[in-house]
Amino acid sequence: MDFRKIEWIFFIAFFGINIFLFSIYWSGRHEQSLVTNSDQREDISQRLQNDDIHYKGTISDQHFEGYYLSAEQDDLFGLLDEEVNASVRSSSYVSDKVLTSTPLENIKFDLKETKKSFNEVMRDPQFILAGDQYMYVSSISKKDDEGSKIVGAQSYEDIPFIDETSRITLSVEASSDETSHITGYTQTLLKDIEPLREKMSLYSEKEILNTLYINNNIPPGSTIQEIYLGYFRTLEVREKNVYVPVWFVRIENADKVVQIEKVNAISNQVISNNSVSKVENP
Repeated sequence: MDFRKIEWIFFIAFFGINIFLFSIYWSGRHEQSLVTNSDQREDISQRLQNDDIHYKGTISDQHFEGYYLSAEQDDLFGLLDEEVNASVRSSSYVSDKVLTSTPLENIKFDLKETKKSFNEVMRDPQFILAGDQYMYVSSISKKDDEGSKIVGAQSYEDIPFIDETSRITLSVEASSDETSHITGYTQTLLKDIEPLREKMSLYSEKEILNTLYINNNIPPGSTIQEIYLGYFRTLEVREKNVYVPVWFVRIENADKVVQIEKVNAISNQVISNNSVSKVENP
């Protein structure tokens, strides 16, 4: 009897069985992973519903793209042209790179056509410096009877900067003749905006809501009023700022108190500290 031949037969047989068992194990693990991921994608809406949490609209699973950006705050007064921006120079002052202006004449603003009126005002160099760099941002604007704050910001590839280092805020008040006028504005401006890394895929609304939910940042009985995406400053290195895409979630709790939650759109981590880290000697 050829025992060596028999040993090889048993070896090949057991080797084949091990491969077969491993393939079954791997297939089961893969299917379990798919089920888990599917449950996570589908479960957040049900979880919110179970906790009586409402959302005005639909929760998107779209993945946008964004960057880590660097930029520097500009010295606005140094940019003012004596002829082109003569009116702005005579009605403004700059402190800590923030320009504050009070118009010398009444400038009408139509709150019923906010975006159109904002764009028209931004085209007037006698009123605003570098107005063509700002887009109207409804998510951080406020309109009411006591006085409206209409906000614009710079953007990078259509994603606005939701940060005070890149912003124009128009103060608009209604007059007795039912028209509204701009009574003043504050302005900041960024220069040398550039990516620090290649474009990256961002987490979706559905994914960041799941993160907020499991971290207990969405109270039961609350309403998610709005979700919007913008660049937010997280680091200051000497004169340079570093910005990251952030999802902002406006939540109104059962007591009608509004809170803004922020989630890093690249890492899907909740931003709980509003302070900006500073590095003096990188």
